[in-house]
Amino acid sequence: MAIYRKDRSFDKIFEEVTLDKIPMDYVNDIKLTLKDGSTLILDPNDFAGYDQPHDFVNTRDDIRDISISLDYEKIKQDISSNINGMMTKLFKSDE
Repeated sequence: MAIYRKDRSFDKIFEEVTLDKIPMDYVNDIKLTLKDGSTLILDPNDFAGYDQPHDFVNTRDDIRDISISLDYEKIKQDISSNINGMMTKLFKSDE
């Protein structure tokens, strides 16, 4: 029986990268823990119109903790697509 092993090289990149800015297109949801102990889970419709998560969060003063869930598959697909497009342009064969 064949065993499929997922290529984890892209996962290693995420472990080593520090993000200063997160495009909202890649945010699945934002979980806010408020000072009173309650939590809010916000979906993309709740923070539509904001460029960065911190732009939205700065509109509130009752936040104790923030957790941002990213769509890693979308990030991976977009990066792979952009790199493939660049490589195709750079190395297109002269037929």
